[in-house]
Amino acid sequence: MTIADLTAKELDNLEANYVRLGRTTGGKYSLHEARLEKLRRQPNPFGTRESFIKIIELAQSSTDGKLTYGDLWSAFRPDEKWNGQGTATIIKQALGRVAAYCIDHGLPIVTVLVVHSANRKLSAKAKENIFNAARDLGVDVGADPEAFVEQQIIGAMKISTENDLFPLVTSRPDLAHVALHDTRSAE
Repeated sequence: MTIADLTAKELDNLEANYVRLGRTTGGKYSLHEARLEKLRRQPNPFGTRESFIKIIELAQSSTDGKLTYGDLWSAFRPDEKWNGQGTATIIKQALGRVAAYCIDHGLPIVTVLVVHSANRKLSAKAKENIFNAARDLGVDVGADPEAFVEQQIIGAMKISTENDLFPLVTSRPDLAHVALHDTRSAE
């Protein structure tokens, strides 16, 4: 039996028990594994691998190597207008799945390239959210959110700018960590 065989209720119970006990390991599956599995099961309206690839492609075509929520929305739904918070929620859900995909495959979290449209930067709150989400999924994030996010930006930019890495990362993400710094924590 693998973690994929657990029901949603079993995963919820596993996570709740770890949280209640203040632990992250101790059972057949860790808290991080349970959280990643729950994310894997969340639907991505654009497809997870497809979203990962689109983020890299949009970053490659951008003058500063970054993209916005609106850029991503327009790439997948060119005929649909941005509709406020509802649209933002769909994009956030897609980005969460992409982040889990990156962690699963030991890749830099490429969602750090998705920035605020007004200043083309990540806000302090966005950096903190990325840091906390990665930590909660078992990534060794260190103590400094700013440094962690900067490390992820460097890695994500490497994927988007080094022509030999992009085909490897998109076709064989299971092997790409050989060419990139592995962002998963040692268990």
